[in-house]
Amino acid sequence: MVAGPMAFSIRDARLADASALSVMMRQSWRESYRGLMPGHQLDEICEMWLAPRNFKERIADKNAANILAINDGLIVGHCYALPRENRSVLIGYLYVLETAQGAGIGTTLLNAVLEVFPGTVHLELAVLEKNQAAIGFYKHIGFFEAGPEPTPENEPPSIKMTKVL
Repeated sequence: MVAGPMAFSIRDARLADASALSVMMRQSWRESYRGLMPGHQLDEICEMWLAPRNFKERIADKNAANILAINDGLIVGHCYALPRENRSVLIGYLYVLETAQGAGIGTTLLNAVLEVFPGTVHLELAVLEKNQAAIGFYKHIGFFEAGPEPTPENEPPSIKMTKVL
């Protein structure tokens, strides 16, 4: 948690951000899932899913929202979201570095998503069921647990969370 207010800005991700975004996300994943999944699995995810090339693909997707939180020139938060049917939006992920948590960055990133997708009436996301910190954050801002999220056999169980606007 951050002690006191933190100045940050919000902007869309650019292709040039892919490497720095990869570094931030790897750090955030290690902070978020430390003790919640085996270290070798976390290493594998960081290597495969959080490589710069994957962020370049996501940033290039003009249908998605890729929003960054910046503090002192460094990326401290990222939200990736996709539109769904019936004015619903899927939050693919939302991560904020531990040192930047508690400053309103997560909520600000979600509000920025709503600006990208005006008229949204429903948000949904998946969160590891063991990640009580994330579940607590989402409940605090109005999400509720909507049941188990289907997950592959080799991945830890997740729950679906939803928020009606």
